[in-house]
Amino acid sequence: ARPPSRHGGSAMSSRRWDFSLATESNTKGGRAEGPSSSHLPKPPGFVEHAEALAAPTSATLTKAKGDVAKLKVKKAWEVAFSPGPQFAMNAFMLWMSGNQPNIFSIMITSYVMYNPIKAIFGAGQTFARFGDGQTDVTLQKITFVLLNAAVCGFGVLKMSWLGLLPTEPADWIAFYSVRTAAETATGGVPLGQ
Repeated sequence: ARPPSRHGGSAMSSRRWDFSLATESNTKGGRAEGPSSSHLPKPPGFVEHAEALAAPTSATLTKAKGDVAKLKVKKAWEVAFSPGPQFAMNAFMLWMSGNQPNIFSIMITSYVMYNPIKAIFGAGQTFARFGDGQTDVTLQKITFVLLNAAVCGFGVLKMSWLGLLPTEPADWIAFYSVRTAAETATGGVPLGQ
């Protein structure tokens, strides 16, 4: 027996729809075994003939390989341009750190310099998954290295603004040679009295 519904009616009247796929042709002993496959329509895209399931042709395989190559090139370009958004984030971090040399500005500048240098040296490994002998990713590698070099260049500029690079003549004063005077002048000396 079905429990009564919340509204006081029977459980059957409270349901929006109730149906059963059990029919007389697919029940045995009052127990449903499931719908008969002969009465149900075929699903979309179903093909009964075995020749439709035959191996793909060479044209189909060539097209699939071409699609994979295009996809690899597209993904390689995405990786090549990935330092762009990082450049904007790093520029904002450097701007927020200020131009006074303190521990935080030096740490942030070092961080901005370290990651692109590491990425430049790891460019071969980064693009190894895209270069399978058929796909040329040289241009993507060059773009990746140049964008990371731009981030490094901005870090070097920030180091110069902080005064961490020896760019002023006063930074090299220890290496200047002491000039020897060609002649000296002294005050008046009385010659005898």
